[in-house]
Amino acid sequence: MPFDDPSDDEEEEEYRPKYKDVFGSFGIRSSQTARDKPPCPPCGTGDDPFSLKNLPKDDKEDKARRLEGIHPDKFNGDRSQTTRFLATFNRFMLMNYKADIAKDPVMHSIYFLSLLEGPKCEGWVDAADRWLRHVVEDPSMIPRRSNAWLELEKHFKEAFSDYAEQERAQDELKKLKIRNDNLDEYLAAFETQALRANIDINDHTNLRTFALGLPQSLADACIKMENPETYEQWRATVQRQQKIYLKTKSLHSEYGTFNNRTQGQGQRQTSGWVWRCPGGNNPGSNNQNWCGPGNRTPPRPRLPP
Repeated sequence: MPFDDPSDDEEEEEYRPKYKDVFGSFGIRSSQTARDKPPCPPCGTGDDPFSLKNLPKDDKEDKARRLEGIHPDKFNGDRSQTTRFLATFNRFMLMNYKADIAKDPVMHSIYFLSLLEGPKCEGWVDAADRWLRHVVEDPSMIPRRSNAWLELEKHFKEAFSDYAEQERAQDELKKLKIRNDNLDEYLAAFETQALRANIDINDHTNLRTFALGLPQSLADACIKMENPETYEQWRATVQRQQKIYLKTKSLHSEYGTFNNRTQGQGQRQTSGWVWRCPGGNNPGSNNQNWCGPGNRTPPRPRLPP
């Protein structure tokens, strides 16, 4: 074989048997002859002697994985956008959890700092950058069971948290009203503001605020029919009653169209329709169940011959 040590061939020559002729004892070795190692058993099974170990490795595994998707918008220090920016960034990094930047806490932190810009956060970014340099030199600065990114995220929340966010969210909850019978939009807005306000959504005061945002007839129907006690019960009840409410409203609108049409016919009765007898204008008949055109000239009485 190529690239073998030539000294190995000379040693094997001493153990090679001497043949008297080419056809005499061809292929027969003595028991003292050194034998080659037996071949390794196949990696797979009898039906399939090949396994994943035999397949060539994909070159993509050796390449660095890059971030994919739409990158988060940059943060300019606006405290009202802190929660939204941090949630967007974490979702983006979770989508790219296999990327090299997401796996390394220090690289993760540096990429996060690159998204902060503006005079409101320049000082904090410079301080965080110096802190990261010390962390790289002395990893013991990081508490146990933590890493550089978790510590940086905690400091970011402390520095840019919106202390008035809860108060604003509570005010928005009191102003919420269902519009154009769009219940899904009302539920989504109420739950979002309740999460920002950090309130107990099952508290009776908050449930009362939720009910006041509904139409009065819909809230009354929920209480009379099922009397919900928790937010989950209120949510399920109002969705069921909303379907009934919309059906009733639609039917009432049809009644209104029918009544308007009937009133229009009634107005025309003064000039177009009167009650008549089935057999014509027979004064002797008492069965008046047929409506026909009216305001006709009454028949002239027949004169005796």
